[in-house]
Amino acid sequence: MASYAITPVQSELKMTLYNKEVYAGPDINGVTIIDRQPMGTTWVFSWPVTDGPAANANIVGHLQGTGVQVANNPNFVWHYSLGLVFGDKRFNGSTLQISGTSQINGEWSIVGGTGELAMAKGTVKRTEISYMGNTRISELKIHAIYTPKNQTIASGKFEKA
Repeated sequence: MASYAITPVQSELKMTLYNKEVYAGPDINGVTIIDRQPMGTTWVFSWPVTDGPAANANIVGHLQGTGVQVANNPNFVWHYSLGLVFGDKRFNGSTLQISGTSQINGEWSIVGGTGELAMAKGTVKRTEISYMGNTRISELKIHAIYTPKNQTIASGKFEKA
């Protein structure tokens, strides 16, 4: 006997989060692993993601991945491959898989997800809201459609005839 479950129910996610990039000093959260000019520089990072832009905002996850410089004319352009790994109560352990080429103010594609955010598709609009010293704060407007694991509209068992 085989069992089955049908889960065509999808949910929409709209949220605004913030990430903090620190390029130097004791709180650095990214490092260059290949330094090439005029392009090809590669770095890895784990940027904290918070529910607000203030220093005392709650950390809800981390953007973890790599960035490769793919152009420098007229501005620096990077290709990113990253995961937004959630650590908050609602989506703890779930991820959004994000990819795309953009400048600081640009848009990435959500190309998948895991856990509660399985099979996510959508976009992340990234906008710089401050840059002081070696620290950049960006707003992340997330819009995704996903298939929650725990929503099933039909289930049962196949039996031999």
